[in-house]
Amino acid sequence: MVARKVKAETEIAPPVVKKVRPSRSATKSAPAISKADLEDDAQADIADEKPPIEAVDNAPPAKTARGKAKAKETEGAEAARPPRPRGRAAQWPPVELDPSKHPARAGYPVHSLPPLNVAPNGAIPSTTPGPLPHFLGAHTSIAAGPATALYRAGKMGANGLALFVKSQRQWKSTPYEQEAIDRFKDAMKPVEQGGMGYGPETILVHGSYLINLGNPDPAKWNMSYTCFKDDIERCHQLGVKLYNWHPGSTVGACEKEVSFGLIAKAINRVHKEVPEVITVIENMANAKSNLVGTAFTDLAAIIDQVEDKSRVRVCLDTCHLFAAGYDIRTPEAYRATMKQFDEQVGNKYLGGIHLNDSKTELGSCKDLHENIGLGHIGLTAFRELMRDPLMSGLPLVLETPVGEGNPLDMGDPCVWTEEIQLLYQIQKIEDAEWESTKGEIEAQWRVKRDKINPPKEKKPTKKDGKVAAAKAKGKKAKRDEESCDSHAEDSDSD
Repeated sequence: MVARKVKAETEIAPPVVKKVRPSRSATKSAPAISKADLEDDAQADIADEKPPIEAVDNAPPAKTARGKAKAKETEGAEAARPPRPRGRAAQWPPVELDPSKHPARAGYPVHSLPPLNVAPNGAIPSTTPGPLPHFLGAHTSIAAGPATALYRAGKMGANGLALFVKSQRQWKSTPYEQEAIDRFKDAMKPVEQGGMGYGPETILVHGSYLINLGNPDPAKWNMSYTCFKDDIERCHQLGVKLYNWHPGSTVGACEKEVSFGLIAKAINRVHKEVPEVITVIENMANAKSNLVGTAFTDLAAIIDQVEDKSRVRVCLDTCHLFAAGYDIRTPEAYRATMKQFDEQVGNKYLGGIHLNDSKTELGSCKDLHENIGLGHIGLTAFRELMRDPLMSGLPLVLETPVGEGNPLDMGDPCVWTEEIQLLYQIQKIEDAEWESTKGEIEAQWRVKRDKINPPKEKKPTKKDGKVAAAKAKGKKAKRDEESCDSHAEDSDSD
């Protein structure tokens, strides 16, 4: 700093403070200093009879007491805040997904399943020799690139996974850079070759939520088809073979049979335009709506019109099944529903499973996912599925509530990690001891889930307020009516 000259030895010149305009980056991080603050500082210099100081160009403005307190508060908050996950990672793989810190894969030693006594499923051939556990995993994030989904699956000890190949709520997305493709393919390689060991048979990509190939409007159908094809082209770029999506809706504009034909038209066209990738149709929940795919017969009607049936499969979502009226809660109900699927669709078309319990009752037509064993479906259904040899070689994907943020990246306990362990645990429990142990297992699991991901209390909505007001109004009207009756009785008695 440079000191100003004074006019006389006994006279102190009035301070001249040169205001420095901070840069934009500085204004974002530093507390704002007002004109009043600068004037206060100048007056303090005069009072202390200190030689006035002229600010040097580009020097940051002096901090006031208020500014210092604010800065201290900000520093404390930054220190208390946990480190944020990386975005575009400078280090690869990202430090928070370092495979050297991953747990051992769950499901080992592999449980020996009974021989298959029904028609086999439509699993694609495995790239890994030897006995393998069910390809159990969860739908993981692609933040910082699609390859990170495989590292997140490894971090939870999973043997399979699902992912989006782009934003699921945007029509258009930026094309992949070659580096992103190379990283994904490297991560798919066996562990012995430096990869994560997730072959194409273990990965079930989920399509965009915007796609509706059942819409009879030509412009909207074409928009959906473009998004659909882009998803599948991305799968082909990455080397993924299984692409799953929601078939769509009539939107009330046509009969379901018309939508079946439109969906099959899209499948046939994309099979000609993009090689190898298998299109996997998902069953849906609301059987009383315009949605297509709520019944096994819907799925069969679409498949019947597909030309290359070697490239079409079905993904069964357990919550959707249950909501649409297919019971799987007991061993008998589970077997009856799967028999019906084989008779009406065919086991050879079964290509994947979404594992979700349901917050609502059988046939509710509501797609509300709950954590495994803690909803209206219950643990017994999922034990039956895990012990079913028909599920071998298929991606079995959790889509259950996981809580706020991204606990895997933050190093926090993850519900999916615990659910994977739970499902492999109950797979190994024999029938003779299941009935006597399931209650205790469910109770312990509920406590653990509630600790990791406490259930949210339902917030009152405007609709709830209107309903409450209507009820209150009804009660008041009833009281008024009773009061009138009481007065009438009093009048008669007089």
